[in-house]
Amino acid sequence: MVTRLGLAVLVLLLIGPVASAQAAPAGCRERLLPPIPGAATGQRPITGRDLIELRDFGRLDTGAAGAPVFSISPDGRFAAIALRRAEVRTNLYCFGIALVRLDGSAPVRLVDVGGAFIPSLNDIRGVPAIPNGTPVALAPLWSHDGRALFYLRRDHGLTRLWRATPDGTAGRAVTALSTDILSVEQAGDGRTLLLATRPSLAAAREAIDREGRNGFHFDARFWTVSEARPRPALPLPLTFSAFDPDRMTVRTLSPAQAEALRSRGAQDRPRGAVLFASGGQGRAWTVPDDPRRFLSPARLHVEVGGRALGCPDALCGRGIGGIWWVGDMLIILRGGGPEDQGRLSLYSWRVGTERAPQLRFSSDAALLGCALQGAALLCARETATEPRHLARIALADGQVTRIFDPNPEFAQVALGSVARLAWTDGRGARTYGDLVLPRFHRSGERRPLIVVQYQSRGFLRGGTGDEYPIHLLAEQGFAVLSFQQPARLAATDAAPDLNSLQRINIAEWAGRRAILAALHAGIDAAIARGAVDPARIGLTGMSDGATTTQFALNTSQRFRAAAISSCCDEPSGLFAIGPAYRDALLAWGYPRQSSDDGEFWKPMSLSRNAPAMSTPLLIQVPDAEYRGALEAVSALEQHGAPVEMYVFPDEHHVKAQPAHRSAIYQRAIDWFGFWLMDRRPARGTRDAEVARWEQMKAAARP
Repeated sequence: MVTRLGLAVLVLLLIGPVASAQAAPAGCRERLLPPIPGAATGQRPITGRDLIELRDFGRLDTGAAGAPVFSISPDGRFAAIALRRAEVRTNLYCFGIALVRLDGSAPVRLVDVGGAFIPSLNDIRGVPAIPNGTPVALAPLWSHDGRALFYLRRDHGLTRLWRATPDGTAGRAVTALSTDILSVEQAGDGRTLLLATRPSLAAAREAIDREGRNGFHFDARFWTVSEARPRPALPLPLTFSAFDPDRMTVRTLSPAQAEALRSRGAQDRPRGAVLFASGGQGRAWTVPDDPRRFLSPARLHVEVGGRALGCPDALCGRGIGGIWWVGDMLIILRGGGPEDQGRLSLYSWRVGTERAPQLRFSSDAALLGCALQGAALLCARETATEPRHLARIALADGQVTRIFDPNPEFAQVALGSVARLAWTDGRGARTYGDLVLPRFHRSGERRPLIVVQYQSRGFLRGGTGDEYPIHLLAEQGFAVLSFQQPARLAATDAAPDLNSLQRINIAEWAGRRAILAALHAGIDAAIARGAVDPARIGLTGMSDGATTTQFALNTSQRFRAAAISSCCDEPSGLFAIGPAYRDALLAWGYPRQSSDDGEFWKPMSLSRNAPAMSTPLLIQVPDAEYRGALEAVSALEQHGAPVEMYVFPDEHHVKAQPAHRSAIYQRAIDWFGFWLMDRRPARGTRDAEVARWEQMKAAARP
């Protein structure tokens, strides 16, 4: 929604009332434990449930940043992960703490089962604790002696710290704090756990309840896109506590005490370091190249015996995802971005004898949360056709050994072919995409193409937000291009803050034009493969991808149908989302209301282009954001444009309820089947909807 780094930055990512519901632990234990792998026949067609009900662990996305997705026991024998699994039928989730033996000598064990969805919250433009639809996905933490695991679990509306033992002794809560624990991390002493809470938020909410008796003053505290009452004003400080796993006690810390405890034992870590590793006589770290820039790339620095070593800028200037020392050898993991065509590369550098790092291997796979384990990396790994699993990757040659596969049944699913396409657009920007064709595709056939945005890395599930099931669309006869958005405009590199960066993007919509140019080049590359019908192309998008779709519908004649999952960048954004967001838009260069803004809005606004809009548009939005779509939908309906909107209750930016995701999947498939294949769903499944679609088609503009 809105511009790149716009509302996508402000509303990034968990869940509402579904979070309070939870399945029975007994049934969850059976659902969470993967079956013993059988022979992989690969003969069964994929279904929506195959994707929605995958056993997951870690973050939903495949970004390099974020919390670890597993933790290794002090003796190096086990990995602990927090498993979750959705169920469409009950619209519930199961959660459990799993113990994986790294030598593969025993099946995975669950040491605790239960709890509810823990919502991720964001502070946005002075408005605190806005849920965004993704789960808190923290890996369990080991005690220093390996005798216990500690993790967050939510029960009866409260998130607390829990403890379980590797032998399977039932987990139990070990804190009695009255407010949610927002995070848990291991302190620098290797023993203490640091807990963060926000009791000031509850007190501020109570004050707002009292304020309501006299009416709320309308001000920057309102987040009007989702509610008609103010939220507490920032700042609302965090409260830190130290938990002693041996004594099972909690003591409150001052911010200074918390920072001192966090950094204990890391005195040689440079100030501002993002990544840090030390070993032998050397240390290595990444730090923003120029802290005066808003999005300065993090450069790798290496020092041995107090002497700084030079590293080629092309390798060390940006894109570093991990660093480790093995004796006198530095291991560097980098790449994975659009300029690298999505490929990760692993380098080794014998800092005493080699002038520069040496390439060991490259891979299209996504490697997440990697940790050094002897002569290998232990990583969460995904490929275009393989969901996330735990794997050991040899440092010498990149050989992969699968340690734990949460979804062995997926090997029974037949998938189509996947080809990575790389291209350069007219401005010289490089990016890539993955073209997926049906398993039954034959040479010479030209299929309608669905474009799914806006990241293509790791398992091809459903694009950003997981609403457009790539492999399932291919099974329905579509060609699918999973599009990786290009790097941001080079002109933004020197921007000192978000407002400056956005003014560059907004000027003549330069940022959006660059993304669309790269998208058109990718579609051309897909058509050149000979399997795509250029006259039948559909475009999808969520968040920033939805904004690209909106822009494309106004400035391109290439797309026959479209579907978006958030909406829309419109003049009403100056009041529909909230005063704080209005002020941000004005700082970015948006024109004020009641000004002569026609030239500015013409390339972007659906409402301003409604009289001429002819591309059928499906909108499926959460109730927490639907007000942002009202101007566009009302204008399109008034002018007879083919538009259909659905609002999903108790959802946020990323929709999380399993039943909703299933409905969204199927409606998107049926929508594109109707408009691009002239195909109708089976009778009785969507009759009223299809009747409206038929009316739209009959009234379609030439």
